[in-house]
This record gives sequence, C-alpha cells and structure tokens, in this order.
Amino acid sequence: MSDADPVRGFVAEVLSDLGADLSEHDGILWVTAAEGLQRALEVPRHVALAFDPVAADASRAELVAPGSFLLERILALATARGRWDVGRVAVASPAWARDALSGAGLPRAWVERASVEDLGEEPFVCFTFRVTLTSDAKRETYHAILVSRQDAWEVLPEEAEVPLVPVTIPPSLVDLHAGYDLARRFLSARLLESLEAFRRESIAALDEEVRRIFAYFDGTVREIRAASAEVARELIAAVEGERDRRLAEALERFEPHATAALCGVRVVLAPRAVARSGTTADPAVVEIDAFARRARGLRCSRCGNVDGPWSADSLGRITCAGCTPTGAASARPRGHPRSGIPRRRTKAGRASVRSPRGSKERSRFDGATRRGA
Repeated sequence: MSDADPVRGFVAEVLSDLGADLSEHDGILWVTAAEGLQRALEVPRHVALAFDPVAADASRAELVAPGSFLLERILALATARGRWDVGRVAVASPAWARDALSGAGLPRAWVERASVEDLGEEPFVCFTFRVTLTSDAKRETYHAILVSRQDAWEVLPEEAEVPLVPVTIPPSLVDLHAGYDLARRFLSARLLESLEAFRRESIAALDEEVRRIFAYFDGTVREIRAASAEVARELIAAVEGERDRRLAEALERFEPHATAALCGVRVVLAPRAVARSGTTADPAVVEIDAFARRARGLRCSRCGNVDGPWSADSLGRITCAGCTPTGAASARPRGHPRSGIPRRRTKAGRASVRSPRGSKERSRFDGATRRGA
C-alpha cells in the first residue's frame, strides 16, 4: 500500500458522503460535484483528482496530497460536517475475554487459571478531535479519547475504528455533555507538555528571524552611511521603515496558535467481563471490555504500581517488573577464573603457572647462523 492510498480512500469517502459522483480510471479520481460542493471546494463541476505528483503532471489533474489547498478544504468540510456513529461490538469468539487479557499484557499462566464472568454490555463514547498547531509551520494531529464511567484515556485513532453492528440505544444511556467535558479536559492535560514545547520552538524561531532581520537591515544602514552622507537620512528612514514592517510580519507569522475541533463521536456498546485469579484471601480482579480491550484494576500486589509489564507468581498475585524476583536474585556472583598472576605484594609459589622472566627458547635460525659463521 502506498502513502497515497489512505488519502485517496478518505477523499473518496468524504466526497461521496457529500453527494459527489465519483469514478476512477488509471489512478485518477473523476469527480462531478453539485453546486454547493463546488462553492465549498472552489472547483468546477467536473474535476480530476490525482494523489501522486507524477500522475498529476501527466494528466494535468488537481494534486491532492498532505498540505495541498484542496485537501485542506476537504478536511475542513469533513470536520465541520462531523461524524456520528452508534453501534455494538460483535465478538467473534466466546473466548474474547481471555484473548483480550492476553493482549493487555497479563501472563498467559494467569489468564489460563483465571475464572471469567460476563458482566453484560458497557457503553463507551469515543470523541475524535482534530488538533491544529500553527506558527510559521502548521501541524495537525488527530486524537481519539474514550470515555466510560467517569474515566477517560487516549487510544490510537485506528484502534477506535473497529467495525460495529448498527443498534438503537436509549438517549438516557449516555451523557454526551458530561462525556465531552471530561474528554476535553483530558485532552487539555494530555497536550499541555507538547503545547509548551511548540510555544518554545516558535519563540526560538522568532528570535532567530528577528536577529536575521536586524543583521540584514543594520548592515544595509552601515553601507549607506559609508557610501553617501547626502542621501543617507532619507534612505536610512526608508530602510528602517521596511525593517519595522518585516519585524511586525515576523511577530504575526511566528505567533503560536492552537485549536482543537471535535470531528467525530461514536457511541459503542461493548461486552464486559471480569477475571479473577489467585488465592481466595487475596484474589487479583481485572475488568476487560471487547472495544477498548483495556484491563482495569491492574495493580502490583507488592508496591501498588499500575504500570506494566506484568508478571504473576505461583499464587496468582500480579507484580510489576520492579517487584518481580528473578531466578538469579539470590545466587552468589560468578567468580572469575584465576589468571595465574599472583596478587600484589605476594610471591608466586612453586606450583604457579606464571611464566619465568625472559624466554629460554632458541631461534630456529640460531644453528644455521652458527654453521655459516
């Protein structure tokens, strides 16, 4: 699959949803757009779209690629239109819970010993945000935030695009307003560090641009003063005016901006199960679902850490990597073989294998040398 295939599929899906007639021939997407779509995209009624620069040059089609004007317009339409989806996750196997537990990083032995209990279905709401950072450069990212039971976490956008079975759910099952507020606050905290880094990069780029502008125009002023004193005042004033204009443009161009737009909402009903393993007095209890496949309740039985990777002892207790004992933890360190060199301030014994000082072997040429002498 080429890099242009995801862009081609996205553009075709959006334009089709917006009512355009599509046909494809030799890698060129032919689009017949209605009047409203023509105005929104600023294209004629019939337009040819190419997703590869070579094909665009050969066919004189409009190039649609990351950063192109037409793709930006299509993205804006898709974001403004939004997406609403409601469905149920259809599990392929009754053993989905054990498969999900293994995929969540739990040891296989723990999963095999665990008792699994079905807890019915749980509603999830997936909010997809398009985050745009603009300064002298432009960056765009998509973030899928899952919300369930007053908890929010981020998943990869493609992980949230699992196929769903259409279903009708009562409006009272989920609180979209509360879920959106929770997802928005989670996204703000999640992006805080990256936004600060983007701001620092923008300020550093602005400082570099300001230094470059001052260096160029100050050098020009010095050259003017050295060349002619008669016209220096008026010309210097014009140069300084241009310098101030360039500085104002730089301040506007490098000012960092960040926006987040909600572009998709999915309400998902997913089977949920609980797994128990370990001793009766101290069992490890983990919840898992068929949509996010996120194991909840994982906690180290020794230190309380909630981050993996995970291991399990013979009693079924879950431990993190820092608390997991290794087989060599109590073994004596391996010694090094003796080198035959005595320690400092000691004498070599008679049984020492240390070589005597100097070599007593003769050269094989020694005899021939003596005979020839």
